[in-house]
Amino acid sequence: MAKVWKILALLLVITALVWLTTMWRWQQARFDPSATELTLTLAVLPVVLTAALVMTLWAVKRLRRYAAAPIALPATSPTTSPAALAPTATPAQAAARTAEDERSASAPVLAAAVQLRAGSRWSSAQAGIASGECKPGLDAQLKDDDGIAVFTAPMPDLSTGSLADALDDIRERLAAASPDTWAGHEAPEEMLRALTLLEACASAQQEALQAQWPVLGAPPPAARGTGTAAAPLPPTVAIRVGIPARWSAQAQQLAGAWLERHFAPTLAAGLQAAGQSQALASGMHAAVQLHVHPVESAEALWLLMERQLQQWQRDRQPGLLWMLAADSLVSAAEVDAMAAAGELFSGQNQRGRVPGEAAAALLLASPTWPEVPKAEPALARLHRASIMRRDKSADAAGRVSPHTLLTAAREALQANGCEPRAVTHLTTDADHRASRTAEVYETLQELLPHLDTSEHTLRLGTGCGDVGIARLLAGAALAATQVQESQSAALLFGAFPAHERLAALLTPLVAPLPAAPGAPAQTA
Repeated sequence: MAKVWKILALLLVITALVWLTTMWRWQQARFDPSATELTLTLAVLPVVLTAALVMTLWAVKRLRRYAAAPIALPATSPTTSPAALAPTATPAQAAARTAEDERSASAPVLAAAVQLRAGSRWSSAQAGIASGECKPGLDAQLKDDDGIAVFTAPMPDLSTGSLADALDDIRERLAAASPDTWAGHEAPEEMLRALTLLEACASAQQEALQAQWPVLGAPPPAARGTGTAAAPLPPTVAIRVGIPARWSAQAQQLAGAWLERHFAPTLAAGLQAAGQSQALASGMHAAVQLHVHPVESAEALWLLMERQLQQWQRDRQPGLLWMLAADSLVSAAEVDAMAAAGELFSGQNQRGRVPGEAAAALLLASPTWPEVPKAEPALARLHRASIMRRDKSADAAGRVSPHTLLTAAREALQANGCEPRAVTHLTTDADHRASRTAEVYETLQELLPHLDTSEHTLRLGTGCGDVGIARLLAGAALAATQVQESQSAALLFGAFPAHERLAALLTPLVAPLPAAPGAPAQTA
């Protein structure tokens, strides 16, 4: 009854406003209304306005109730986790639990590959860099403005001839469609070197990827729940390739065209395994998709990786993520750009960077991706990283505080319930610069004093220089090999940039993945 009185009161207010406004306008215009106009304006219009307002308010309330409603959990089954058996939570509790689950999210690293001058395994890379065997040296060809050779850290014996021929063929095809755009264009040296390293990484992981194709062809698991429960989402494979955003638009287009050609057989094999026609498969619904991302930094690429895994976790969709990145700063153009910005390492500029190059690839799975019996066991479990930003630049004068990196490391450990004593190895992209070295070592002294910096720490940048957007992916790939070998936890520190700091935890794969449909379960 109270609602009726509220609606009547609203009708009276609106009627009064309409009457006053209408009478004043008619009087000012000296208008003589007819009987129909009197009825429509003074009787019908207030009722229509009141009804419209009441319906709008009712719709807004429904939307708010829908948004605040708790997430509906599936019905229990023999494979239902203990968390699913908990009583229905309030909206606030459900939101808090979702945030906590996402913060402690993890993904198994099914395979890792890296093209790095220090080596493809953590142990060999750490030994080479710690002994000084792997370190930057004076380049035989690249010189600064004064004609003095610069320090670089290139991959030895890197041949780009075959890739240059392939890019020439693609460029000719593009030039035929747009001659003015591609007239006189040549593939940059840094792009040739980066894509050559990427090609080697991709080839090294083809076998591991192909071993996962049976999941695409397996029948989807039975939908959980009853009634109108939504059907389970089909398995999907995302191939995401990071390339430097600093490349020119033409270089990015040329690289994208080459990547499409290079990964075409992989896409075709995946679609065939999923029973999809390559001609009819929609880009949004294809079982295997290729995405090329020009990114500004290694941190931006890492966030792309985590967002994809987080989306699959929210949707409970089986997903396989093949993450690749390559970069090279070993070229005359890159050296000139670094020198012009005052960021090139030299005898007069000890705070400068050393040009390096690398490529890395990780094959990651969502929590619901089933285990394939014939595939190699996963290397490690990669947990969600803690990424923070320093208030003061690490390149500024004065002492560099380790507070931000220390806080990020503690958060990464606490979010996953890992004690610092359980961490036995550390991988960081920190290089020769004293500020980065001090920041990492002070964090170790405060949080991980049991680690021996000469045996348990790999400083990737010291031996390999600045490897651009491949920094963090390369560090994670190396750390995953060490976790598999030692069967103990490891930390990854991102301390190379002036402001961004990253800490990620990698742990052994304790629990097995869910068994593939129709396949016998395996134990870890």
